[in-house]
Amino acid sequence: MSENIKDALKYAVDLSNGQEVIHKIEDHVFYDSSKANLVNLLPAKYAKPLEVNSLTGLTQYLLSKFDQEAIDDPDELLVHVESPTKVVVYSQLNAERQRESLIEAQAEMQRFPYGNFLDQERFVINIQSLFDRTDHAEAILKFSSAIRIEDGADVTDNGVTQTATVKTGARTVAEGKVPSPATLRPYRTFLEVEQPESQFIFRINERGECALFEADGGLWKHHAKESISEYLSKELAELIEQSKITIIL
Repeated sequence: MSENIKDALKYAVDLSNGQEVIHKIEDHVFYDSSKANLVNLLPAKYAKPLEVNSLTGLTQYLLSKFDQEAIDDPDELLVHVESPTKVVVYSQLNAERQRESLIEAQAEMQRFPYGNFLDQERFVINIQSLFDRTDHAEAILKFSSAIRIEDGADVTDNGVTQTATVKTGARTVAEGKVPSPATLRPYRTFLEVEQPESQFIFRINERGECALFEADGGLWKHHAKESISEYLSKELAELIEQSKITIIL
């Protein structure tokens, strides 16, 4: 290995003979990249980040000190809550002013197709599988499961609320107001924390298809990141007290 490095250095020296690549003009220093490209022959080596899908896995790794047991006084680590679905742990800056990413937690989530009208069956299945069963979720499930549209004449819309014909029995129908806006808790972040609630506009079209539209401007993301930070602060309290962990949003 050392012989290869020695040969590479000799080749670089021979190649650069007669080529002036560094120029100093008054107080400024310039490098002529057209004559040579500098390559670090001994760059710092980094391990590939460990990947997990839960906050539990991330905290277990940090509490185990698995990769720091051989170090008498391990450096402080930075835990960055990058998004509602991603948390990354970084080392401190090294001599080359670079950080190593030790572990990443990436939540595996299925996303509801907001803003798209779905047929009755697909809509009901998505609500059942991708939302916490709150009172508003149950109301939307009950309503969307009972919609009956005939000839496009059973839906009225005043721009704020909608009224539709819904089934009340085997042969009878009645009018019901669409529960909108609705406060719902879709699964959008790690399951170890409470799912953030936000408002949604529930709409149906003349074909009886249903849709949900997000109506909180993305404020839920901030609440989700705060919940993740609180969870990590509790689980990693010992390391935080020892100044071995810093958590940022």
